Amino acid sequence: MEMDALQQLEQTAAAFGLPYQKYQAQETVENEAERRLCKILGTEPEIGKTAEEIAKLCTEGTLYIKVDSYQRYGMLFLDGTGVVEIGLFMVDTTEEILQGVMEKNQIPVILQKELREYYNSLPLVKDLSVLESLIMANMKDLLDENTEIVRAYIEDVGNEDTVQYNELQLLEENKVSMETIESRYKIEDRFMEAIRSGNIEKVLEIEKIFSNYRLTPRVASQFRNSQNMLIVLNTLMRRAVQDADVHPAHIDHLSTDFANKIEMAKNEGDLRTISRAMTRKYCMLVQNYSLAGHSKIVRDAMNYIDFNLNEDLSLNVIAEKFAVSASYLSKQFKKENEMNLTEYVNRKRLGASLKYLAATDLPIQNIAELVGIYDENYFSRLFKKYQQMTPSQYRSLMKNE
Repeated sequence: MEMDALQQLEQTAAAFGLPYQKYQAQETVENEAERRLCKILGTEPEIGKTAEEIAKLCTEGTLYIKVDSYQRYGMLFLDGTGVVEIGLFMVDTTEEILQGVMEKNQIPVILQKELREYYNSLPLVKDLSVLESLIMANMKDLLDENTEIVRAYIEDVGNEDTVQYNELQLLEENKVSMETIESRYKIEDRFMEAIRSGNIEKVLEIEKIFSNYRLTPRVASQFRNSQNMLIVLNTLMRRAVQDADVHPAHIDHLSTDFANKIEMAKNEGDLRTISRAMTRKYCMLVQNYSLAGHSKIVRDAMNYIDFNLNEDLSLNVIAEKFAVSASYLSKQFKKENEMNLTEYVNRKRLGASLKYLAATDLPIQNIAELVGIYDENYFSRLFKKYQQMTPSQYRSLMKNE
């Protein structure tokens, strides 16, 4: 049983690409990544403590998550008289932290290249909360079943090069039972299902529950914790939209844009504005681009149309591209969309033209060509058919709003 639990723990660490080491009572706890950094900085590594010495300073059943002044993360917990160490690793990319780390630790610019290479060699954990939950589940299997699993976030104190376990400052110890973790994941499942359906009202309702759910802070800064929560929401929304069979090309730009806006936010008000925009735009993405429930051939045809509006999108051309008969594609497309392929193409082209008319002063002929209609009169007739006004009238209406 214990061997199975240890193997599961090793597999969890390996899945994230993380160093894993168990030290017995008299073994000295040393970290290879720490030695490499000391070599770059020209400092001497501190003399490590034995696992037995560290055990006296820690509590069984507690997962210690540490972050030092170099923005390196590590995990540690007791297993009997031994100590299990996982890490070091990063949760932010090298470019996001490098300048700040050098300034905080007064590292000479001449060492920047070596330091960048060092950070690039460390594993990157994109979602720390997921790793925490998995390690805590492994601990539950490894330790006595009556042991309550808790977590504690700690950071180094002062400017010492090496963190000493007896100098670690407890930021918070939040007891997290397996039932609490399960409850959080149920809320996340409901949240993702609402996003997958594109139901804005439902998303807002569940988002209130999710935002008030007591998650353990990762860092001492309340604003940084709020940013982290929004990063989690951005990730959940992106995954939910993917599950709704929205093409990744539609998702990538939106997700990246929100990630950048979250990092650039200056206050809580900015984050609330971003959160509202995320809910609306991700749901609209599902409403406009979800291909859930469509057959592969129809999904392929619809995606091809969406990304090639200025190309020849006749039924015969698309059927030939995907190696099916035109009659089969036509029948299947109409069955699944309640409109024929030509009407779908027209609607998509006219929909794309709306943003050009509203946001630019381009001539109407140029806009028509941008969306694949090379006859301005035909474009105008189609536009009036679907919008009940001419392109010029629509442009004037948008400019007057």
